[in-house]
Amino acid sequence: MTAPPADPAQDWTQDWMGGATTRFVQGAGGVRLAVVEGGRADGPPILFIHGFSQAALCWTRQFTGDLARAFRLIAFDLRGHGNSQKPEAVEAYRSADLWADDVAAVIAALDLRRPVLAGWSFGGRVLGAVARRHGVADFAGLVFVGSISKGGVPDAARFRGTTGPIQAAMASTEMAVAADATLRFIRACTAAPLPADLQRLMDLTNGMAPPAVRGAMMGWQVDHDDILPSLDVPALVIHGAQDQVLLPAAGRHIASLLPDAEFRLYEASGHAPFLEEPARFDADLAAFTRRVQAG
Repeated sequence: MTAPPADPAQDWTQDWMGGATTRFVQGAGGVRLAVVEGGRADGPPILFIHGFSQAALCWTRQFTGDLARAFRLIAFDLRGHGNSQKPEAVEAYRSADLWADDVAAVIAALDLRRPVLAGWSFGGRVLGAVARRHGVADFAGLVFVGSISKGGVPDAARFRGTTGPIQAAMASTEMAVAADATLRFIRACTAAPLPADLQRLMDLTNGMAPPAVRGAMMGWQVDHDDILPSLDVPALVIHGAQDQVLLPAAGRHIASLLPDAEFRLYEASGHAPFLEEPARFDADLAAFTRRVQAG
């Protein structure tokens, strides 16, 4: 009988992330964060921040595609997700400073110089938290993917699609309800079904976020509209035209507030354009990263 791998997270990552390696970094409050690194070691760095109930593995198509040949790619599991530590306290998920300091800890631990930060969905709110707490002078650029600038406040409702009740059910204490809602949410994230193996990966990794964590995250009240106009950094905003989770208006709103932003609408994509149209996404991200790194 074959012995199990010494580090299951590492084995899982290598299979899906082009041979990338996993390490652990101490985040805010000592929370252990799982960090994945791949791509070209001496390339310009891109740090990916995933969304609600997801994991670093959602960026598999970037880590195994053309982007990995030219750029140093880093992704990490947010606190409460994937292979990262999952604090039980609600307060661990409702502080902008904690989310921001987790990102800062990853950047410092991996010595990332002028990285481009790409945040998907909830990850866009994390980008805002980073900018508010640490500024943007050390970043080459920001990329908002299917993102919203606020959450848990009344004004956020106008940017939300039809999945709100599904996401609320994902926090149910009844496991069957939470599991069913999770599967429904993942399918609502794309305009068309993903390949079976990739769909299964998304289902499994989303199941690693406990319902209590999801519920705590949904209670985070934040609005970054006040700070976005002051961010002196190039930005790229990408949104799927068929997004059922966050309406394209959410992306347009972010782009309208940022002083130096490009907006890209992906007509064939839903909430996850990097999975649905990876070649286009990678080309846009590569062109943006090259431009801002040269600036």
